[in-house]
Amino acid sequence: MLTRRNFIVRAAGATAAATAAAAYVGAGPAVASPGSPVTGTGLRTFIDGALVDQSRVAEWERQRIAVAAARLSKDYVGVLRGELESLIGRYTVSVGDIPAARSALSRARALLGPDALRELLAGELAASDAATRAALAASGGRWAVSVTEIVSDRGSAEGFVDWFTKAKDTDDRATWTDACPDHYIIVTGPDGRQEVIEVTGGAMLASRFFVDYTDRARVAVPADPAYPLVVAGTASLASGELIGSVCHQFRDEPGGGFRSQLKVAFPAAVPSLYIAEHRWHLACEFGNWITTYLR
Repeated sequence: MLTRRNFIVRAAGATAAATAAAAYVGAGPAVASPGSPVTGTGLRTFIDGALVDQSRVAEWERQRIAVAAARLSKDYVGVLRGELESLIGRYTVSVGDIPAARSALSRARALLGPDALRELLAGELAASDAATRAALAASGGRWAVSVTEIVSDRGSAEGFVDWFTKAKDTDDRATWTDACPDHYIIVTGPDGRQEVIEVTGGAMLASRFFVDYTDRARVAVPADPAYPLVVAGTASLASGELIGSVCHQFRDEPGGGFRSQLKVAFPAAVPSLYIAEHRWHLACEFGNWITTYLR
């Protein structure tokens, strides 16, 4: 039911989302300054085994900010345009002030709140739920895995895992959602599971699932013995069907710093583009989480 209060809240959220979009567009081709998300991160990201420039990860985030802003303001034309640019136009352009746009997007989510976000995305969630069930049925128990690696020249594997686990256990919602524009809700429930509403990989719709980090037995991704620290768990629909799993592993590097091997399993029938694109999602969210941990 659309009440006066809901209307005011949604309007405020849409205004903040529009601010995020303005920050995205207004950044223009300005050259990134030292200390920006592009330079001085001390991170190296590997996708498909190849080192990619951090500016490409930052550009991916910048494009997804525009898509998220359009979605929050119900601008579906903007969503589709942004999706096409994100998936097709991996342009080599300078990145402007991502932190300002990220902050505005965070304010939009906060103004709307979890309940309004769920209502706003209800149609997408229903459609993606059906699509996930179809992909699961077509996969016959097989899985496709998206893999990204990130190396930090500072910090330690144990230090990051401890920080990551604490953020989950204390339900630090801002830390979780702000790491990627495609995160809409990440909430730790009373049972310890995380409710996640996000756009995965190259998907066009937001999806909802629950991550259980205590369910190690059903994780479909084999652990790599070269990485002693493991954060792993299963992803399920609200009705309980297993739809995937995560296996993130970490080790210290001999010269200092640490390496992350980040893996997410999807039903094998999911389009290969989704698997490939989710590597950029992992690069963005974990790059931002590692950067926050190092501060």
